[in-house]
Amino acid sequence: MYVFVGISLGIMLATVSSSQQQVVLTSFFINLPMVQTSGAIAPIEAMPPLFQALSLLNPLRHYIAIIRGILLKGVGLDVLWMNVLALVAFAVVLLIISISKFRSQLS
Repeated sequence: MYVFVGISLGIMLATVSSSQQQVVLTSFFINLPMVQTSGAIAPIEAMPPLFQALSLLNPLRHYIAIIRGILLKGVGLDVLWMNVLALVAFAVVLLIISISKFRSQLS
C-alpha cells in the first residue's frame, strides 16, 4: 500500500509542478519532513506534542509501524489494521487528487 501512496504523491507533485526540476526540488521539502516525523530516526514519543499529532498525517509513520509490527513483533493484521486502513485512505485521497489535477491539465 505504501508503494501506491508514493506513486500517487509523485503523480500529484508532477501535476502541480510545471517542470521536472520543480518536482525534484518540491520533493525535497516533502520527503525530509516525512522521514523526520515518521519515527524511523527518532521515536515519536520523544517529539513535541505538535509534531506527534502532525505525524499522524504522515503515511511513512504508518508504514514503519506496519513493518516493525510484522518483522520485529510478528503480529498480524488484527493488530495493524488501523495503520493499513490509514495507508489505504492516504492512497485513495492522494490518487483522487492526482487524477483530478491530471484531468484538468488535459482539458
